[in-house]
Amino acid sequence: MIVLKLLSGGVIADDTVPYAWWATGLAVLGVILYFLALMSSHLAAFRVESNIRKDMMRKVVEMPLGFFDVNTSGKIRKIIDDNASVTHSFIAHQLPDLAGAVLVPLIGIVMIIAVDWRMGLVCLVPVAGALMLMGFSMGEKGRHFMASYMDSLEEMNSEAVEYVRGIPVVKVFQQTIYSFKNFHRSIMDYSRMVTGYTRMWEKPMSAYTVLVNSFVFFLAPVVMIMLGNGSEPVDAVADFILFALVTPVFSQSIMKIMYLDQAVGQAGEAVRRLDSLAEYPQIMEPATPSSPEHFNVRFEHVTFSYPGSSSNAVDDVSFEIPEGKTVALVGPSGGGKTTIARLIPRFWDVSGGSVSIGGVDVRNIRRDELMKDVSFVFQNAHLFKTTLLENIRCGNMSADDESVDRAIDAARCREIIDRLPDGLMTKIGTDGTYLSGGEQQRIALARAILKDAPVVVLDEATAFADPENEHLIRKALGSLMKGKTVLMIAHRLSTIVDADMIMVIDGGRIREQGTHEELLATEGIYSCMWNEYMKSTDWKLQAIRKSSACK
Repeated sequence: MIVLKLLSGGVIADDTVPYAWWATGLAVLGVILYFLALMSSHLAAFRVESNIRKDMMRKVVEMPLGFFDVNTSGKIRKIIDDNASVTHSFIAHQLPDLAGAVLVPLIGIVMIIAVDWRMGLVCLVPVAGALMLMGFSMGEKGRHFMASYMDSLEEMNSEAVEYVRGIPVVKVFQQTIYSFKNFHRSIMDYSRMVTGYTRMWEKPMSAYTVLVNSFVFFLAPVVMIMLGNGSEPVDAVADFILFALVTPVFSQSIMKIMYLDQAVGQAGEAVRRLDSLAEYPQIMEPATPSSPEHFNVRFEHVTFSYPGSSSNAVDDVSFEIPEGKTVALVGPSGGGKTTIARLIPRFWDVSGGSVSIGGVDVRNIRRDELMKDVSFVFQNAHLFKTTLLENIRCGNMSADDESVDRAIDAARCREIIDRLPDGLMTKIGTDGTYLSGGEQQRIALARAILKDAPVVVLDEATAFADPENEHLIRKALGSLMKGKTVLMIAHRLSTIVDADMIMVIDGGRIREQGTHEELLATEGIYSCMWNEYMKSTDWKLQAIRKSSACK
């Protein structure tokens, strides 16, 4: 109305002032409503993100222990942390814009058609073209790229974590990032994928930009034709000005819809990955659980293959560890020793046969009870970034100070604690101190001794210890193993000569078994391993003597 009065030479009267107030009031109302929408969406987003992180961490804690063998910490962090953030961003920012991006162009189309259907139809031409080009990104290629993009980010994140952990090795040997081939490859794969996708969009995006900004170029010829056909100049020009002011809303809305579609695809892919983590096969709890009354361990025709593998890692293995006895596994790397050991605490469930404790299949023992009955000492001891006391008490959170002291003495940790200024309250990590590999292993053994589980699985517990620490660790192991049912893996054959039975594992099968003396008498695989071990030990002793003589 105001434009018509201006074009017709009329003066804007006082009755036009209310329109200005309406425009101002609606603008202020729009800002308030948008603020309220963003506040509500952010509150909802924070709640959703918080719940996702909590639920995912609960799921991770409940994962079978084997899950952590095939999923790196970097990958798990990426799935939980980054994908929860993507979901938060979509709900907090994109969701409030979604309603406006859909409703505004619909209302605009109805309005321009009502004002002048001819100009309205012309305005739909660039809209239709822009939507067709946008559909290109919403098609199969766009979805495939989003999945590949998320895969690439997860791989880069995982390899980056691994690379950062290996920086000391890289620096010591004067290498560069190119020496860490997996990390470099993941970066280059990401670069090639994103560059290719960007170039694929070069021409369509240029055409899209031209179309969404070309409404005036479509409208101007139509107005000229209308004027030539006798349309009222004032009405035609007023409609042209109206359309010129309204049509940019379409370009903005289409651009928003395109970005929203990308955000929806990214959020959908994030949710899918979170769901895939949540749906990872769980270790099933028994419907009618049983509790072992004694603690012998029996393997009966056990077969196991890792997911996705066509060959068996363990193939028809049968043996028994009587309660209170020790069985040692030896053999070449990759032969299946660690896999056999990890089937006892249900890192994985067997593919065939059964593993039982006290005559009860481990699959029929409640998981919390099984974890209470089995202690597993890894070759790489992990200490949390907290106090030594809390690290040791992980074995038994309800243990009193006297029990902790007994465990410390049994694990030969007293001298470690006594030389630290804060003793048991010393923190591990940047806020406190760092321990050597052997010292960490002794703290881990104190934790296991405090737990006092009747079944103990030892996986190369002395692998990274120096001679002094190895001596102390072996004494600590003696305290840990006393009266327990023990399955131990060892490469240093001197640590298992007193075992009640030794089994040679190769290719997932038991090749030999017997006591140390019996296996030496057979002059088989174990006898050969022992002779080689003694030669290496004798070579070390001679080297030490020569070194001493030089001094």
